Amino acid sequence: MEPDFVQNAAFHNDLAAHYDVHLRSSPYNDLAREAFRDLVARLVPAGSTLLDFGCGTGLDAFDYAQRGYRVLAYDNSPGMVAQLEARCGAQIASGTVATCAADYPSFLDRFPAWTAPDAVVSNFAVLNSIRDLSPLFEIFARQLRPPGWIIVSILNPLHWAKVKAPGWWREAWRSPTGPRLFSARPYRTYLHFLPAVLKAARRFHLVGRANAGMFVRYDAVAAAGKERLWWGDAGSPTAHVLWRTPAFRLLGHFTFLALRRDP
Repeated sequence: MEPDFVQNAAFHNDLAAHYDVHLRSSPYNDLAREAFRDLVARLVPAGSTLLDFGCGTGLDAFDYAQRGYRVLAYDNSPGMVAQLEARCGAQIASGTVATCAADYPSFLDRFPAWTAPDAVVSNFAVLNSIRDLSPLFEIFARQLRPPGWIIVSILNPLHWAKVKAPGWWREAWRSPTGPRLFSARPYRTYLHFLPAVLKAARRFHLVGRANAGMFVRYDAVAAAGKERLWWGDAGSPTAHVLWRTPAFRLLGHFTFLALRRDP
């Protein structure tokens, strides 16, 4: 059996030229991308350096550069990074965007010779292709400049479409605390529940979380926070009511997590 990172890179190399079109197959992806970028901009000051982990074709990297960030763009797929380099040629020439295409074990063993980033951002469930997140979060903890932000978008393991699948319950018996195998093809993905993510990211604490679906609800969880943010249109009064209750955790396809290292 091929290692997860080999399977993942091969799939995305083949998809790279068509990835942007592929991502638009869901009507909620544009909203999720817009909300994620906006959340990064709310939490991390402009002028900071972002490590875009799993940068893909550079849609986010280009936007972050336009917002005044310096972007360190990493992906394990050379094909995806090639698309980013075509999109962000001017930004790369000016030094606003720097790229690295390397396999995942190499990234862990030899972190690129970059200036220490202020924040790690990772959109569209990149972390769901990694079974054990602890080594990755340890690398982030060592490399990030204080206070050190991690803002990620992962698959919502409690999304109704997953919970109703027989495989969800089968894996619950095999791995009750996760990570749970979600799919084996076209590459292996895993479901990560919040307690397991926080355990893996033991040097960080949760600042806020959001669920992203037909619209996005973000809740700050810091003691001095309790702020709630919304993106998008609820679409119907019923949906809006549901998203104001604990049921909202079953509705969003993605979960956004904002973590910070300082106490």
